Amino acid sequence: MINRDGTKKIIRIIIVSIIVLLILGYSVFESHSLIKGPEIIIQEPLSGSTVSTSSIQIIGKALRIQEILLNGRPILIDKEGNFSEALLLAPGYNASLIQAKDKFNRTIEYKIELVYKK
Repeated sequence: MINRDGTKKIIRIIIVSIIVLLILGYSVFESHSLIKGPEIIIQEPLSGSTVSTSSIQIIGKALRIQEILLNGRPILIDKEGNFSEALLLAPGYNASLIQAKDKFNRTIEYKIELVYKK
């Protein structure tokens, strides 16, 4: 003999459990980017490179940021986080600092070290 009320109750508990697990999984998935914090990806130039021109373009991408600075001055990014900023080098060793901050005031720094040889 099958107890229909017991079966319905078990099915209802399973369905509710699956829905709760889906909601929790989605919440963790979406909040991962907030938990991870800001990120800077420099595409060019590579840190430690030797360059032969005094003017270079720093090209990169910043993720999950509110503000980004190159040597203390703000730079612009597009909607996807891409940026391209000109930098003038002095002869010899040059170090530039890119700093990014997210809306929770977490910061990240990326140091670009270049050598300019004429």
